[in-house]
Amino acid sequence: MVKALAILALLTAVAAADPASTLRDANTAATQGDWDKVSAAVAPLLANSLQPADLAEAHRLAGLAAFFHGDKNAAEFHFLAYLRIDLEGHLDPALYPPEVVSFFDGVRASHAAELRTHTRGKLRWYIAPIPVASQLQNGETTKGIVIGSLFGAFAITNVTSYLVLRSWCHDVGSTCDASGTNHYRAAQRLQSVNIASGIGAIAVLAYGMYDGVVGYRRRTRALSLEPYVAPGGDGSTTFGIAGSF
Repeated sequence: MVKALAILALLTAVAAADPASTLRDANTAATQGDWDKVSAAVAPLLANSLQPADLAEAHRLAGLAAFFHGDKNAAEFHFLAYLRIDLEGHLDPALYPPEVVSFFDGVRASHAAELRTHTRGKLRWYIAPIPVASQLQNGETTKGIVIGSLFGAFAITNVTSYLVLRSWCHDVGSTCDASGTNHYRAAQRLQSVNIASGIGAIAVLAYGMYDGVVGYRRRTRALSLEPYVAPGGDGSTTFGIAGSF
């Protein structure tokens, strides 16, 4: 008993130290159909504090292992935990048999209202139209960084070019030579840069707002209408339709 506890503690420590590696090993075992190894790999992970993405993957693998071990209740528990973290999570039908994909879809459908409420509780509607913040809220960190960087570059260019133009051409009807140097041609080119950067900043801002709202709606809506088949634990089969209204 003591030896078993020591081994469990060691596995837990190893899994906590490098969850990404443990998940890779578990996925490899899953592709080989070694569900005992999958269970042994992810069990220590679920006992530790993980990043949301790692925790979701651990629950997904645990659900698969439980399903193929014949424990439908545990499979439903883990699949639901996975979907609470990632509402759009799914099982690739090219990788897994139809029966487990159907079971997973059945879990999603039967808990659709709960998942929708759970996700809405985590997201803030008033952040949806705010570029960068909305992308981060929607879990699209890279997109948020790109949008923020582009907007910052356009805004800095616009403000800088405007200040330079003001220093050159500060009077109405000026020939842009207040400093003693004729900047007329350079001012024409710089004005084009100022206008283009202003349009670019507005375009990026508008896209960021649109994308944030669309992402928020996508993550908080219920599932689109679609039929599903969910095999029951007693050998029965449940047919139904999941949908958003």
